[in-house]
Amino acid sequence: MGAALGGLAALALAALLLPLRDELANTSIALILVLPVLLGAVIGGAAGGAVSSLSATASFDFFFTRPYNSLTISRAQALETALLLLVVGLLVGTVAAHGRRASVAAERAGLDVRRIHRVAELVADGSSAEAVIDEATVQLTAMLNLAACPYEPQPVGLPLPRLDRTGVVVGAPHRFAGQGFALPAGGTELPVLGQGRQWGRFVLQPGEDRNGVPLEERILAVAIADQVGAAIAAENNREGRLP
Repeated sequence: MGAALGGLAALALAALLLPLRDELANTSIALILVLPVLLGAVIGGAAGGAVSSLSATASFDFFFTRPYNSLTISRAQALETALLLLVVGLLVGTVAAHGRRASVAAERAGLDVRRIHRVAELVADGSSAEAVIDEATVQLTAMLNLAACPYEPQPVGLPLPRLDRTGVVVGAPHRFAGQGFALPAGGTELPVLGQGRQWGRFVLQPGEDRNGVPLEERILAVAIADQVGAAIAAENNREGRLP
């Protein structure tokens, strides 16, 4: 999407600048054509920036270097300007894509902190274990992009690969996909622990796309399960069900 938009924007901007071909210096036109490269990189990442840069350079060459309406460049100065546009465009695209990734990562991290905070608030307020489990299910499903996240009290069902306390999935092959390793298609056990015992587990069932889950989010999932374990243990303490 970003590559197509940036590339088309470069062509459109070049067409708009065409009436000014005899009034603006080629270097000024080249600088203006960096703008759609930035647009392509912000929307489409590094790939969008690269494609937009190539489109901007080709548009500059075709419309603004002699012989016009040709991809041939007859003057050394125009060739240098075209090459400079290409290099600057690629650099700007790379920097913009890096900034976009950093911004998305920071926004995602803030959202993840709010997720665990919502569960912790319920625990601190003394909410029922059922309410804490329900909220944890919602937050885990959204954070890990799951198709489902049922909670199973002890005794749990069939053995599954386990998400351990370090955020590593044990007992299944690892497949890297995008930002991290994908969860096993058949489900992953997330144990719910509290006061030295296991109360149950969440079964993490990934969606069909099975996107990779960053390590930080897998560790946060363990922290959310720990909040659930604390709520269950506290409820059992209040009702005198613990030895």
